[in-house]
Amino acid sequence: MFTGTDIVKFFQENSALAVFLTVAIGFWIGKFRFGNFSLGIVTSVLLVGVVVGQMNIRIPEPAKTLFFLMFLFSIGYSVGPQFFRGLRKDGLPQVGFAVVVCVMCLLSVWGCAIVMGYDAAQAAGLLAGSQTMSAVIGAATDTIHELPGGRDTDLSVMPVCYAVTYIYGTAGSAWVLGTLGPRLLGGVAKVKQAAKQMESQMGDDMSLSPGFDPAARTIVFRAFSADNEWFEPGRTVREFEQYMAGQQKRIFVERLRQQGSVKDPSPKTVIRRGDEIVVSGRRRFVIEEETWIGREVEDKELVNFSVETLPVVVNKKGVAGKTVRALVEGPGREEGTLTARLDNNMTVDFAGGAPVGEFADVRVTGVRGAMLKGELA
Repeated sequence: MFTGTDIVKFFQENSALAVFLTVAIGFWIGKFRFGNFSLGIVTSVLLVGVVVGQMNIRIPEPAKTLFFLMFLFSIGYSVGPQFFRGLRKDGLPQVGFAVVVCVMCLLSVWGCAIVMGYDAAQAAGLLAGSQTMSAVIGAATDTIHELPGGRDTDLSVMPVCYAVTYIYGTAGSAWVLGTLGPRLLGGVAKVKQAAKQMESQMGDDMSLSPGFDPAARTIVFRAFSADNEWFEPGRTVREFEQYMAGQQKRIFVERLRQQGSVKDPSPKTVIRRGDEIVVSGRRRFVIEEETWIGREVEDKELVNFSVETLPVVVNKKGVAGKTVRALVEGPGREEGTLTARLDNNMTVDFAGGAPVGEFADVRVTGVRGAMLKGELA
């Protein structure tokens, strides 16, 4: 029969099992809710890690460093796009606010460490957990090792301090934003009124809300049978797309059924008369060509593939000053401007009158996020 000492010794000798056990229990606990409060998976795993860590389990190198770096990479990979999207508007004030917050957080932790008599490792864990900045652990570990006498510092307390204070960093932030923050801004009623005014200024587009999709999709995917005689000798995908581009229409071949087999085509793939193809493009262009390509077909297997929508930030300043040919679509995002679309599906807001539905020559004057700015050439 296993005793408590045997269990501790078992996990000490099999540290990998202790890691997986920590993750499993943390995921299980993180799913529970207590009223409106939930620890969440990340916090639960950290707290379980603190408990399991009391068995003095040592994770050998380089596994410890490797998995910690993978953790940092996953956070950066998920948060990075949001960071750049946040800079599209009012980027400079947000950067200034972030600098102020970082300085205040550092000074607060420094002051607490001096008053409470914490050493460098404890202070680093306090900073990492209270501010939910996991990267501090890695940076602090390397820095402490380089300090005089740093090799003698007990670094094992750093992740413990991090895990214990992490829950206050998350729950405390939620309390400040949900309770204290609105009171400092004049009360919950005033904040709600200001939020409604901002919503009315930004527009009430429900299609941008979670769980909603726009009914009028700009880009459509439809399956057709290539019945036109134009396909008779056999045309490559590149020839088809170039032919459409010559008609001022950007239509692409996404999938192909040939001799009963579904395949993802390459530019050199030959389309023969009678093949079934999935084309994508702007709704207007696809509708105009549906009779030219051939009859539309119902083929669930052919159109059953994933489509990903990605936010794109334009960083090539060299486009400023160039003149582009764009299709005018309608009113722009700012009063007195129009929105037009380029052949590559990018949009440009420009000043000046031009008929909607016609092509216009626009001189690009600048770049703002994923939007080009210009004026009628």
